[in-house]
Amino acid sequence: MSNQENYEAIKEQLLLILKNDVTKPGMPVDTFVQEAENKYYYASQDKDKLIAAGLNVDYVDTLPVRIGALRHAQSEWKKESESKTEAAKEWKLLSEEAMALHRVLIHDFKFAYRNEEDLKKVVDDIAEGSGYDDMVQDFSDLHSVGTANPQALLNIGFDNAKLEKALEFANTLGPLLSAINGERDENDKPTKEMRDRAYVYLKEAVDKICEFGKYVFWENEERLEKYSSAYFRKLREEREEQEEKIN
Repeated sequence: MSNQENYEAIKEQLLLILKNDVTKPGMPVDTFVQEAENKYYYASQDKDKLIAAGLNVDYVDTLPVRIGALRHAQSEWKKESESKTEAAKEWKLLSEEAMALHRVLIHDFKFAYRNEEDLKKVVDDIAEGSGYDDMVQDFSDLHSVGTANPQALLNIGFDNAKLEKALEFANTLGPLLSAINGERDENDKPTKEMRDRAYVYLKEAVDKICEFGKYVFWENEERLEKYSSAYFRKLREEREEQEEKIN
């Protein structure tokens, strides 16, 4: 199966993990996945001995699916993260101009419609909100009001190009905010949380395999090493070297 198919196959199980049990990866995900691949290689060879010691064979047999699911979830999170980064850059370029235009439009509209009670109330309602989401909606509302009621604006020498710019911002800023905020369908989970869930689910199997591997091969130093983390072993060795230099 593909990584995506592996992910879809166990997605419901990932969603069953309690919120309090979901944690972020304790090492780079690509490193953790490779270590899990290595564990599967050795655990497959040692399966009989591990099972004889009491390991549930499902932890070994489901490891490829768990690995594939995490690979897919990580890719989806990286893709969204990169999208957010690009959206944030574009937002930074546009937001200052947008806020300046919003301020000018509210000023112009309040003056233009000051003597028209119904429209004055509409403009006051539009101006009342705050925040970026509200600003985006305001651009759409102001464009509609101004287009439908042009005479009062013409009377104060209003530049209609500002209305077209408002419509442009209404159409472009909304999707940018959605990308930055990572909005998703309410029936789904954000990609980062699903990545973390996939990590926890894989880690469960890896930890169990390592636990039994260390028990079975406690007197076989070469084999025992296969059931520990090379990443954390390297960190420990580097720390010990630093301590020796200090002492």
